[in-house]
Amino acid sequence: MIKNIVFDMGNVLTVYNAREYIYGYVDNEEDFRWMKNHLCASVEWLKMDRGTMTDDEAVRSVCKRMPQHLHSTVERFVREYRMVQPPNPPMEKLVEELSQNGYDLYLMSNTSHRFRMFSQYIKSIAYMKGIWVSCEHGLLKPEPAAYLDFFQTFFLKPEECFFIDDTPANIEAAGNLGMDGCVYYGDVAELRHFLGEKGVALHK
Repeated sequence: MIKNIVFDMGNVLTVYNAREYIYGYVDNEEDFRWMKNHLCASVEWLKMDRGTMTDDEAVRSVCKRMPQHLHSTVERFVREYRMVQPPNPPMEKLVEELSQNGYDLYLMSNTSHRFRMFSQYIKSIAYMKGIWVSCEHGLLKPEPAAYLDFFQTFFLKPEECFFIDDTPANIEAAGNLGMDGCVYYGDVAELRHFLGEKGVALHK
């Protein structure tokens, strides 16, 4: 029986379009590629999410291979990252409904220490019974150890949990350890249908 619903954050609880977001800081395709590839898809970004590199250390490292004119943009991007969170009303409604129907809700997200600053702007976070963020545990999804740590932290049984994430590899890894789940593609109606098929109560 599913007792716990576990949510990823980016592109699940929140709306996040990477291209649109990055273009809030640059105005041409070349600079977009620099920011996307050498910052957002960088080893430094993973280290920030793992909690092994500070924002300042990451900025200094990334800027070593970035064009000079983007150095200040990199610094501002990291400092301001996700401080503005577009609302996702259909997901917020689902989260509230699941909570009202007696499910314990949890967050399991790969993110850096910035989370504690910007999470206050994510309405759904208030419904979470437990919050697991990678930077505070030194582990990243889809590493098996991350899921084991999540279960141990909140004393959860994998078979009583259902995981919602936008990355197939993360859902696969959870399934390998006994936690069922589904990939969320941005359609809350589709997600509701899938949850219903799994026996999750969506109405009082």
